[in-house]
Amino acid sequence: MNTRVLLYPLSLIYGSVAAIRRWLYRKGVLSAYQPPIPTIGVGNLAVGGTGKSPHVEYLVRLLSEHYTIATLSRGYKRKTKGFVLANELSPNELSAETLGDEPLQFFSKFPHIKVTVDEKRKEGIEELMRRFPDLECIILDDCYQHLQVKPQLNILITEYKAPYAKDYPMPAGRLREFRSAARYADIVIVSKCPAELTEEQASEMRKLLRLQDSQQLFFSTMQYSDWQAANECAKNHQISTQTEVVLLTAIAHPEPLIAYLSKKHKIIHHYHFADHHYFAAEELEEIKRDYFTDSPENRVLITTEKDSMRLIYSKLSENLENIPLYVQPIKPLFLFEGEAQFIQILEDYLRNSRTFAN
Repeated sequence: MNTRVLLYPLSLIYGSVAAIRRWLYRKGVLSAYQPPIPTIGVGNLAVGGTGKSPHVEYLVRLLSEHYTIATLSRGYKRKTKGFVLANELSPNELSAETLGDEPLQFFSKFPHIKVTVDEKRKEGIEELMRRFPDLECIILDDCYQHLQVKPQLNILITEYKAPYAKDYPMPAGRLREFRSAARYADIVIVSKCPAELTEEQASEMRKLLRLQDSQQLFFSTMQYSDWQAANECAKNHQISTQTEVVLLTAIAHPEPLIAYLSKKHKIIHHYHFADHHYFAAEELEEIKRDYFTDSPENRVLITTEKDSMRLIYSKLSENLENIPLYVQPIKPLFLFEGEAQFIQILEDYLRNSRTFAN
């Protein structure tokens, strides 16, 4: 018998508990905090791998040009507690263990905004507003199931190859709650679409998701750019079509990255760990021993932006100083000229929020 069938009763229990919890918040039995400051929530129904972080970065890149903004995350797998402001940390204190890898990634790219973590989002928002009265917008990262706080604008990310409409709650599937919870999103973005996605395919996806008339649907693909040198060894290295790749990832779905890299280079080995895995010195020494002992000139180590946070901002960087380490940047690209409409929705929301506040 299929394992998913055996696990489905447990999924019904898991999904029902999540649904009851959401119902209690909707009916006011459990109180939800609605911040007085504009807040944009970005989350997903599935566990990992939907492309949420690149979309958060897109929002930061877009909004920080015109607004004073901050990001607030829980700081998944960090080893600290409570409110932490990345901007206050010394270089020696900056690490995934202090902030979590994704918030650290945000700060490494956007040090001009306030990047914060707090497992209690309400307290985090209040602390941000207390410290920075001029703050105009807070982007809440990975908050779709954090019902104690109610963002004014909710963005739900789902992956094209694994949409929530074809999935089930854990443990039979990857969903954190029933797929019907998608109805509470204002915007749904289907991420990691093929760049050549057709209107017909998009229409089929729209039918599959069964969104309400009030919900806006967008499609995005992931755009890869040139590798970025992550250490001095890489800065002095020459890349050619003959360059061989050793790939190191600890993300949920590395398949798109593998497909992209394989178009230009030969991947001689892929070290794949669980999502958010904290690398050990022994693991890096194994990579050095097996693939970089003789310092081959045509071989490099590639990792993702998120994974690099657990390598560069730690003592592990010393283990890789003689290996050309590169990071593969990635960002979302809206399809079907949807970006203009998406930006307009954000501008209207923030403009209306300002008017209401005044």
